[in-house]
Amino acid sequence: MSPVKREWLVHGCMRLSDYDRVGRVSLKVRHLIESMYQGLEFRIRQWPQRDFRHTLWWYEKQVEVPGLAASYFLKLDNQRGPNLYAGITVEKAYEDDDLARKAAAENNQPFEWWILDKRWDWHRFVSSLPHIKPLVLSVAETLHSELYVWLEFTEEERRETRYYLVTPDDVYWRGGFKPIDWNELENFVAQPRLRSWGDVFVAKAFTLDECTPHLDESELLDVFGAMQPIRDTWRGLSSGSTTR
Repeated sequence: MSPVKREWLVHGCMRLSDYDRVGRVSLKVRHLIESMYQGLEFRIRQWPQRDFRHTLWWYEKQVEVPGLAASYFLKLDNQRGPNLYAGITVEKAYEDDDLARKAAAENNQPFEWWILDKRWDWHRFVSSLPHIKPLVLSVAETLHSELYVWLEFTEEERRETRYYLVTPDDVYWRGGFKPIDWNELENFVAQPRLRSWGDVFVAKAFTLDECTPHLDESELLDVFGAMQPIRDTWRGLSSGSTTR
């Protein structure tokens, strides 16, 4: 039986303690991802860090700065559901030194965790935008499913967002019926935001019905496997490579 339970979607949190250590979704999925990368070791990141989690990330163990690497993720999000989202994500750190130092001090974390430098995969995400659309459409076709792409930039209390629906044929505003120009997405990302933290997600949604009574972890790996070429592009990995 899968560790992804229907009740988790209803309550909006992953109660990992429902299972012993061997059976936990975080560890079982990590093992499957490591197999997908020929044994390369992966870290697990989770939020909140204590109590009931709603988000898990997996990225290479060799990466020391959590947000630096494009990651596989699993997220419960009742604002859009209740749904379970599985896919890939990439983050943009602050470009303002003072703001990054302040955030690092407030969270008792290294400055490098908060400042965008040349190591971050965000730069490859941005440079990929002119040619990544066919890969995103291909994932929707492979999975026989609509995908969601959402972009969020947060500066203090101000938030800018875009939320797109992807079919095997084209990209739409969520709630819209006419395809959008991909340049709209590119132009939104390209705007200067020195003091904003950014997140981009490409995900398939699993509904409450699909997780009743449970969802098999192999279905999560189907999503991660289909999205691997995009994620590896953002990681700077050549086809079949497992190193930066």
